[in-house]
Amino acid sequence: MKIKKYITMILLAFTASSTFIGCDDDDFTNDAPRLFRPVASLEVQNNNIITTWENIKGATEYQLQLYRVISTDDAGQNTYELYTEASCERSPYTFEGLNWDEKYMVKIKCIGTNKESEMYTTTDINVTYISKIKSLKLIDNAARLTWEEGGSTIKLVKAVPATEGLETIIKEVSEGEYINGSVDIPGLVSETSYTVYAYSSVEEQSNATYAGKITGKTTVPMDFDALFGAGKWIDIRSYDEVEAVDTLKTKEFWQQVTDGMTIILRGDFDYKVNNSIQFDRSVTFRTAATLGGNARFISSGGLQCSKNVTIDKIAFENVDFYSDMALPGGGKEVATTDDKGFGGRQVFNENGTNSTIKELVFRGCHIEGYRAIVRAQADSDNITSLLFDECTINGVGDQGMITTNNKKADWRNVTFRDCTITNIVMLGDLRSTAKQLTLNIENCTFCYAPIETTANANTPLFRCDKNAVIINISKTLFGPSMASEGSAGSKIKTYTAGTVGSIFLNASAALVSASQSYKTDFKWTEIGETKVTYPIDGLIGLSMSENELWSTPAKGDYKVIGNIGESGIGASKWQ
Repeated sequence: MKIKKYITMILLAFTASSTFIGCDDDDFTNDAPRLFRPVASLEVQNNNIITTWENIKGATEYQLQLYRVISTDDAGQNTYELYTEASCERSPYTFEGLNWDEKYMVKIKCIGTNKESEMYTTTDINVTYISKIKSLKLIDNAARLTWEEGGSTIKLVKAVPATEGLETIIKEVSEGEYINGSVDIPGLVSETSYTVYAYSSVEEQSNATYAGKITGKTTVPMDFDALFGAGKWIDIRSYDEVEAVDTLKTKEFWQQVTDGMTIILRGDFDYKVNNSIQFDRSVTFRTAATLGGNARFISSGGLQCSKNVTIDKIAFENVDFYSDMALPGGGKEVATTDDKGFGGRQVFNENGTNSTIKELVFRGCHIEGYRAIVRAQADSDNITSLLFDECTINGVGDQGMITTNNKKADWRNVTFRDCTITNIVMLGDLRSTAKQLTLNIENCTFCYAPIETTANANTPLFRCDKNAVIINISKTLFGPSMASEGSAGSKIKTYTAGTVGSIFLNASAALVSASQSYKTDFKWTEIGETKVTYPIDGLIGLSMSENELWSTPAKGDYKVIGNIGESGIGASKWQ
């Protein structure tokens, strides 16, 4: 038995030795049935991939396949497509002019006389363009592409949907858009992934003009049917930009609008409005999901009602109003003008139409550079309820933010709630109304209001004279008056505190209550030889100036930095 085991071990050792000798011979005599695989590495230079390997003895040709990553699943596994093939006689090989911002992989094998190697697969490598693109913000039907300074000029963008059959949206970038650092791309489909490509040329879109890309997905759209009712809304966000500017002034548009409709506006877009718009039905204007700020109404004349109509409700929700005179270049910009009429425009100007609006609402609006916001000029210009909610109002002139123009119009309830009100000559001229009016001021912030004057008390914050207006003020902050020139305030100085004091209430019959409301350390203006003052009793005086109470009021920042002694006072955006 022992002899047999010994012989077996000798035979096994001889067999193993023969095997090792055979493999060694194949390696160095190149008699193996296949060639060794070329082990390749990848290097990126610009948008080229250089493939390098050690040349294999006996190989006469190298075959390469370049694959592009087309998708990656949730587990991180890539899916590839064959991009191109190539062959060469020796290392290295360069794939030139590849797509920027793509990921690639190479498969390579070598071929000799009557034999070849197995395929070698490299790891993935990125061909990355250092782009100035900063971000892509998407809503349900549009996108905003932003970029930083430097790099290639962006002249055209292309939004390519991931879903087959959907339209690619192409948008040229204007010089102004490029300087501002962003461009909006309307007309996208909701809940759809898009890749937005940027190019430095309008005429040619290629690797040579490529300026970067970014990917994102549009959001779920608002359910307007659920919000407003089927057939009770019109979405004008995707209207042609050139035509959309004047859309609201056309008869063709208003022929589509039925009573109680909501009009969906495009954010960060300017719509022109004037007195050609005469309401005869209930309507709501609303900025829906927006890429930036609210839609803007640019006024060259005041909105009106048609004659002899009664309208249940007119509302503006997240819509900003700018007088055309107060825009940059208009000549009456709030920050620089000395005109106490701010160019003479009104937002809403009723002029003896014998009409009634039961409810007029401004919610989430910015209103800037008007002589008045809502003005009645006749006894028949009636507004039952007027609401300003979460609004910022800056720069309103000598007609007052709201005025009945000493006419007995039927105004019954006016409310300012959670508003910031600055650089105004007067809040309200409410000397006359048909019935008792209630004015509510709730959680508001006032500064540079009203105008500074010593000639008389005709431009106070509240001008009521003999009208028995009920004024309720709660949780509100008051800063100093707006500076002016001359005793009657012939010229104004915006964002500048008056030095002679403030005039708040010119009223002999008004019923006023003030609770949890404060004023900075300004004094009450003394009028005439008798030095009559016009304060509001019940305001709590603070031993601090506007600059101690707020962050930087002269720059429009009213964040509370002073210690008031309780929270929840003033407009909520500054608390």
